[in-house]
Amino acid sequence: MPPDSPETRLSLIGRLHDKSDEDAWTEFAQTYEPLILAVARKRGLQHADAVEVAQDVLNRVARSIDKWEPDTSKGTFRAWLYRVTRNLTIDHLRRNRRWHTAKELDAIDEIPNPTDEESREFRLEYERQLFKSTAAEVRSSFQEGNWQAFWLTSVEGHSIDQVAEQLGITKGKVYVARSRVMNRIAKVIQQKLQETSET
Repeated sequence: MPPDSPETRLSLIGRLHDKSDEDAWTEFAQTYEPLILAVARKRGLQHADAVEVAQDVLNRVARSIDKWEPDTSKGTFRAWLYRVTRNLTIDHLRRNRRWHTAKELDAIDEIPNPTDEESREFRLEYERQLFKSTAAEVRSSFQEGNWQAFWLTSVEGHSIDQVAEQLGITKGKVYVARSRVMNRIAKVIQQKLQETSET
């Protein structure tokens, strides 16, 4: 059985209970820190302040992960993480109120709860980040021409005809390369979603 199969790997969240599992914490930070930064920046925080909030969130997760248990009645891990991010962003704004405009402070009450649109946006950001990290992870397993056929058509939106001409290959090869890369990315994403039980 391959070492990366779902049956032989613990879920990422389960692995976070082991504070010494540096690989799990690195993967967690790479996946979730951009989401946390995006939420904080949308609240009007400068980059440095958003980074500070992100560090606070990661520290809170490290301290609290042992208490978090999967429970559908309480919501998903992402919903919990969003609540932590939301609350620490609000705390930061209130603590540093002298550095923020009245408009930014008035916006505190408008920061949505996890059941509102912002939580859905957090999920979309998560999916974008998951795609981005997975694409970077699998890229080295494809020849550069095949990767470019996928990237130029599927991500940048160029036509099959344009890409075939640009890469000097047939349209059929563009279709095949794109399909193979997309299938590999989809498979790895599905595996990651199963591991974290966050679907």
